[in-house]
Amino acid sequence: MKRALVLAAALALVAPASAGAHLRSSRSAVDFRASVSTTPSVVRARVYRADLALALTLVGAHRVLVLGYLGEPFLRLEPNGVFVNAASPTAAGTKLVEPERSSRPVWKLRSRRTSVIWHDARVRGGASSGTWRIPLVVDGRRSRLEGTVQRVAAPAAWPWLAIGAAFAVATGLVLRRRMLLRPATAAFGAVAGGATVLSAIGFALASSASQGTWIEAANEAVFAVVGAIFLIRGSSDTKALAGGFLGLLGLAAGLTKLPVFLHGIVLSELSGGLARLAVALAIAAGAAATILGLVVFFDVLEHYEEPEIANAAERSSAGR
Repeated sequence: MKRALVLAAALALVAPASAGAHLRSSRSAVDFRASVSTTPSVVRARVYRADLALALTLVGAHRVLVLGYLGEPFLRLEPNGVFVNAASPTAAGTKLVEPERSSRPVWKLRSRRTSVIWHDARVRGGASSGTWRIPLVVDGRRSRLEGTVQRVAAPAAWPWLAIGAAFAVATGLVLRRRMLLRPATAAFGAVAGGATVLSAIGFALASSASQGTWIEAANEAVFAVVGAIFLIRGSSDTKALAGGFLGLLGLAAGLTKLPVFLHGIVLSELSGGLARLAVALAIAAGAAATILGLVVFFDVLEHYEEPEIANAAERSSAGR
């Protein structure tokens, strides 16, 4: 049983590297924050955090015309659906419909639903912060959507580098005091596993989370539970190897979320600071547990090989 547990934990050390390569969340952080400040009562509007896509929904029996970049008719929202002007340069740029050459509007049905989502360059605002406006015609009267867009600076790097340095120093001290090797590996692995699960939950519960984000979070949670079982119920060697496994899981998962340190807005249900802390701990504690886990693995392997060599020598002597 002990050999089986050691083998399972050792194989688990390799598993996250291959599993983590299959799915990646589309985005974990962005630079711009946009919002809607003025809108007619007959429509609902929102801007998505992940890609600044604009969503517009018709409310009630009204007719709303969205004007394009050149002031041309672009979208038409009616109770029976959403129509796109195929002759509009804006429609061609947003790729909502196959473009057609015509001097007059060519309306094509986009959806029978009364809502539409598209990427509008006016919302993005370029490289600066400011106000965005999109002209509308509501039941024959001029109106507009209006909002703000703001660039959010990336956070300072020193807190996260300090966390990494602290775990690096701790790893060096443990390697010099081998009596601490196994409990430290298990402890660092537990920290990395907990941080990984916390980070995964935060990104999965975010309103901008994609299906890939949910699947990735579920994979990380399952691997963390497997590691935790060995960490709680195993022998000293098995707990240390499980710690190494959780460390590698945290390191692999954390590295996929490095953009949280490079951009100002984190796409997580957690606050930006807490989400970054979870990722930093997953990477730093994960790297420490992975290094120590490899040392434990080779140590355990060496102790299992010694009896086998001794038995082989005895059998050889007896044969002579």
